[in-house]
Formats: sequence, C-alpha cells, structure tokens
Amino acid sequence: MPLDGISTHLLAHELSEVLTESRIDKIYQPGRFEVYFLLRTATGNRKLLLSCDPQSPRIQLTDSMPENPQMPPNFCMLLRKYLQGGRIMDIRCPDFERIIILTISVTDELHDTSNKKLVIEMMGRYSNIIFLNNEDRIIDSLVHVDSSTSRVREIMPARKYESPPSQGKITPPVALEMIRNRELPILADSRQRPVSKAIVDSLMGFSPVLANDICFTAKLDPRKGVSSLSEVEMGALSDTLLSVLTDICGFSAHPTIFYIDGEPSDWHALALSDAGISHSVSSISEAMDIVSLFREKRLRFEARRRRIRTLLTNAHTHASRKLSIHEEDVRCAANSGKLKEQGELLMAYQYLIHPGDEELTITDYPDFGQTTVIPLEPGFTPTQQGQNYLKNYRKAIGRKEAAERFIVEEKAEVSYLTSLLQAVDAATEPEDLDAIDYEINTILNEAKEEKRPKAEEKHHPGRSKSGKASSRALRQAAKMAQNKKKAESSKKKKSDPSSPRRYRVSDHFEVLAGRNNIQNDELTFKTAAKDDLWFHVKNMPGTHVILRTDGRTPTDRAIVDAASIAAYYSRSNKAFCTGRSESQTEYDFRVEIDYCPVSHVKKIPKAKPGMVIYEEYSTILVSAGLPNSSENP
Repeated sequence: MPLDGISTHLLAHELSEVLTESRIDKIYQPGRFEVYFLLRTATGNRKLLLSCDPQSPRIQLTDSMPENPQMPPNFCMLLRKYLQGGRIMDIRCPDFERIIILTISVTDELHDTSNKKLVIEMMGRYSNIIFLNNEDRIIDSLVHVDSSTSRVREIMPARKYESPPSQGKITPPVALEMIRNRELPILADSRQRPVSKAIVDSLMGFSPVLANDICFTAKLDPRKGVSSLSEVEMGALSDTLLSVLTDICGFSAHPTIFYIDGEPSDWHALALSDAGISHSVSSISEAMDIVSLFREKRLRFEARRRRIRTLLTNAHTHASRKLSIHEEDVRCAANSGKLKEQGELLMAYQYLIHPGDEELTITDYPDFGQTTVIPLEPGFTPTQQGQNYLKNYRKAIGRKEAAERFIVEEKAEVSYLTSLLQAVDAATEPEDLDAIDYEINTILNEAKEEKRPKAEEKHHPGRSKSGKASSRALRQAAKMAQNKKKAESSKKKKSDPSSPRRYRVSDHFEVLAGRNNIQNDELTFKTAAKDDLWFHVKNMPGTHVILRTDGRTPTDRAIVDAASIAAYYSRSNKAFCTGRSESQTEYDFRVEIDYCPVSHVKKIPKAKPGMVIYEEYSTILVSAGLPNSSENP
C-alpha cells in the first residue's frame, strides 16, 4: 500500500525520538533517487535512507546500503558540503501530509551556526528531496520541476519553497474533538458518497486501505452511503474512528507487516484487520525495510529472469527459423524427380532442339496423344541444356539430404531450448536462475570447444628430433594431461550450482526435483537408485522428479504428491495458470504425469542434457502444487 499521511505522521515521531541530536558523519548517493546518511546517535551508529523513487518513496532507518559509485553525483556533493558534520535538531510531518522535514543545525567556515532544512516529499511520481536554507529558499533538489512540468508549483534553485496546496480536509486532532462532541467528522459534500470514500475525502492522511479497514472493523458495507447509515451503524463508525484517531493523536503506532501466500506484501503503521496475515514488528522502519528489501529482491529476480528469457527466446527463434528453412528445402526437393526426367528427355531428344528455341515440345509422351513441354535457357547447347537439368537435380537431392540431417539437429535444439524456457518460467528463487545460467554457460563452452579448429603443432611434445617418442617425454606429457584434467574437474566442481530442490511429502518420503537439465541428468542417472520412481509431465518440457523409496513401497499419497510437484514445474502448468477462464473448473487444469522406475529411463545417445526415453510407465492425472513442507538444499 502507498505511504499515507497517518503512517508518515507516526514515522516522523518515531524517527524524531531516535535521531534528534544525532550527528551526520557521512552522506552517500548510491542511486538516482536514494540518499543515505550515516548518523552517530547516543545509542550507536545508524543509517538513514531518504528515497524519492516514484515506485517506493520513503524515509527509514536501515541496516543495508548498496555499493556507492566512484564519482558522487552533484546533489550528493552539495549535501556533503553543507550538511556533513551537522546535527539533526527536529523531524516533523506538517499537517499529516506525506512530507517529512529534517531541520539540521550546521556550522560554516566562519563558525556561524545556522539551520538548514531537508524536505522529503513522498507523493508517488511527484516525490522529491528538496534542500532549503534558513529562509526556506531552495538551494537545490534531487528532481527539478520547472514551469514546463508544473504550472502550479516550481521546484527550482533560488525559488521560495511552497508547501503542496491544501486539500481542505479535517485533520485528525480536529476530527477527534468532533467525535468527542458527538459529531461525525465527515464533510457535508461527502455525506452522499460511500462510507470508505467519504472517510478518505474528509479526513487528512487517511488512505483507502485504512478507510476500508475502519469499515471492516465497524462491520459496515464500505459501498453504503453515509447518509443512509442507521443510528446503530453511525455509532459503530464513530466508536471505530474514535479508537483509531486516539491512537494517531497519541502517537500510539502498531507497525505491522502483512503477508499473502507466505510473502510480505505490505505494511502499515497501524494494526489493520483486513489486509492479510499480520505480523507485528518493533518499529515502522523495520516494517518498511523488510517489505522494501523483499520487493527489491523480487524486482532483481524478475529482471534477471527477463534477461535470461530474452536470450533463450532469441536463440529459440533463430533455431526455429533455421528449422523452417530446412523443412522448406525438403519440400522444394519433393519435385526433384521431375528435373531428372526433364534432363534425361533433353539428352535423348537433343536433336530436336534448334538454335534460338525457348522450349522443347515432345509429343506422345508419356502417353499417346499427350504433349510434354520443357523450358530451355538461351545461350546453351542442347547437351548443356540436359546437363543443367541433371545438375539441378543432383543439387536438389544433395540439399534435401543435408536438410534432413539438419532437421534432426534443429528439432533437438528447439526441443532443448524449449525445456530451458520452461525452466525459466518455473524458476521461483535465485538458485533456480543460477542453475540455468550454469547450464547455458556449460553448453556454450562445449559448443565453442567443438567449433574450435585444432591447429597442428609444428613440434609434437614427447618426440625426439628423429621423430621417435622418448619414454621420459611421454611420461611428462601424460602427467601434464592428468594434472590438466584434474584442474578442469576441480574448476567444474567449483562452478556447480546449488543442489536440486528437496521436498518432504506424505508418509515421510523424500522427493528431489532438478533445477536445470544438467541436474535432471545427475538426478536420474547418478543420484537416484534403480527402484526409485521417476516422474515427468507427459509430452511436454518439464523437470525430472525423483521419489526416493529407500527400499520401501511408495504409497499412493506419496506418488500423487510427487506427481503434483512434477506438474508444478512443467510447461503445461504455466500454460493453464495464464490461460484460465472463469468458466473453467479445477479439473480442466489437471496435468498428465508419466512415472516409472528409474531403471526404465534411458539416456538418448548424443542428445542434449535432460533428453531421455522411458518405457513401461504409468500415467496419473493430478493438479499442480507443492507440499506444505520443504527442505531447502
């Protein structure tokens, strides 16, 4: 949820209690919209983040800080010049706006003390960090706003700083006094509107999320108009507003993080009742830090996923285009027999060709009464005309044979790239992308090694000048080759990605799932025992899933759980998750999973990693899903 005025008001009070009289030791600007203060407080060193990022504007205490650029930006150097060594004297939020003002006492070169202000405006795409002198004139700002951008309010150096226009709403202290006087703090113009919207329009700093939570606590329909509320409903609304406003005016914050599907989705300075599974934390800064770090991690993950997917998509498109070209060559060669026939006819009837003829007409061929017409190319003798047709025939046959070989290779390449794209879509954590990156780099390196020409050495090691191999040189060459092989093996081990996914399913069985095709091969042919069960989605790319039996007979529940994991990490799961319509039932999204003992799975010779064949298998129809408990590798 966006930062609202109520959370800003309580955040300013929290920061004021911790940072008042703190000294600014260092100032950094690692990003376009982020400024970090390293502060020395009575309780120790702290880091203060000031961000005007349009996606997540905020000011908070944090324990992390990204790497700084070698050359600080101009705004950072300006703040260092004026504010480094200063003390924060006051932190306040004016009129429940999404604005926090830091008043900083600084001493100049002449040992004169003056107050500077740093204004952090956190209003979405209008967010900004503005540096003011003691006369409230703008020294500079992180984002300049001139008359071409805004005709209402300019943010430029030397201009007088003006607060955002007043919204004409009721502030929480005034609203609290009105309720105590048995008056509902709703503006007259908003009494015909739904309750939640009327609260947002009337009370300063209230967000739609907070207004909806008030309606939920008061057991009111937020779509119902204020004027149509009964006396009992009016009383419930007044009591709920009284409780919330008392906490706000008394600076009684209850910072809470809200989780959806086990992930931190949002936070608020108050303990809301209808925003998800809540978890209380010690401070508003801590709540903001947890949620923002998770979002940044997720954004980095998605950006990396998009980069890998773009790379694989381009390769897949290129391979598909080559496949279509080879298939077209095969289709074109389907009529090559006619070229041979025409060439043979020209050689047989060349005596009928006269200089300047553009075509040869043969009557009564192939049946009596029919005529065959063969086009001729000018400038060639009759013999050359027939030879050209036969030459084109041999070219078409050669192109067809080559295309048929290439089609097999390109189909395998397209299938392999499709499996990599499926793995990217199924990735849920950075370790999954690490494994895919490792596989891509491994395959690329192998391809480079195959294409690299092997230059002949002028002097062969291990041979004497007479051309005969010496035993000592041979031993040295063999030892060098062995050491090189060991070095490459150890290097490969260091580059190996994380272990496969591990899950604990019903009846205490363990399930392993590969993160990439290389791990799929390792799981199936090296890790798994012959009596373990192997799972894979039917006729689609997907990960290899192994159900470890440890000599026991797997139960039906364990088989269903393992099949559900295979369905979850398959391409078909991605397809039905994105293509679901309201009319479809859950049965429409079940996936066919094949499973068999590991001993029935065979590696395809000279095929890409993960490509296998299997026999004597069974098929089960399951819904995609993961077990409740998992063991992280």
